[in-house]
Order: sequence, then C-alpha cells, then structure tokens
Amino acid sequence: MSQEFNLNLLKELEQEIVLNVLCRDEMLRKLEEQRVSKLKIQLQQLWHKGTKNANYGSQKRSCARCQKSFGILIDRGAVCKGCSHLICSQCRITVNAFLWKCTVCYASEAIKVKTGEWFFEERAKKFPTEGRYETAGAKLLKSYQKLR
Repeated sequence: MSQEFNLNLLKELEQEIVLNVLCRDEMLRKLEEQRVSKLKIQLQQLWHKGTKNANYGSQKRSCARCQKSFGILIDRGAVCKGCSHLICSQCRITVNAFLWKCTVCYASEAIKVKTGEWFFEERAKKFPTEGRYETAGAKLLKSYQKLR
C-alpha cells in the first residue's frame, strides 16, 4: 500500500491547501504528544511519591503508596490486583462494588483512556507489526517539500 504521491497533478492552489492541512495536522500531533507527555510525567510523579524509601524498607507492613503502617485488626491492607502492592484503604479507588485499584493503577488506566493508548495496545495484540509506518500525510508533506 506504499505508493508515491505525484503533487504535480494538483494545481498550485490545491497544493497550498493540502500543505496547510498537513502542516496543521503535524502541529496538532506535536501538541498531542506534549499533552500525553505531561500526563505521563504526572503519573511518574504520583508513582515516585508513593514508592517506599530506604527509611521504610524495614517496615514491611506499610502501604506502598502513602507508607502508612497497617493495623493488626483494622486496615490491614489488601493487595492491588494491578500492581500486587499492599495498599491501605485511603489509597484505594473503588471502581465498582467488587473492584478497587490503587491510586497509581487507576491513574495509569485513566491515562491510557485519555490518550487512546489502550486501543493501540489491543490492536497490537491482535495485529502485531514489525515497526511503525509512515502516515500518508507525512509522505505527502515530504514529497511536497522535495518539489520546492
């Protein structure tokens, strides 16, 4: 499906219109990359904020997110099914009556939904590819720039 685009067939006005659309598309892609990057940085900060530091290494019965010590009978902690860490009741987000996730796993899933990453992960599972392909718009923009 890789075919070359011949821009000589288009009139100059049409070429300009196509070029404007492609430039706008490239700009929007860069803005989207920046937005996704910000979301991932926020997730990293949330994850690092909750990681156990050296002082808490000896305290095995503490929350993986806030480092709060667990009780013997009350708030003994539970294992998050997403990350397998022991989590206290304050660091859980209830998804439904029977399912909860820790704050980091919940934020990670939310980012996948906001960025559409879940779609590409599922598609990659069903249709594995070797590498990333160049879009038709990018090919067209390159061939147009060669003409100039």
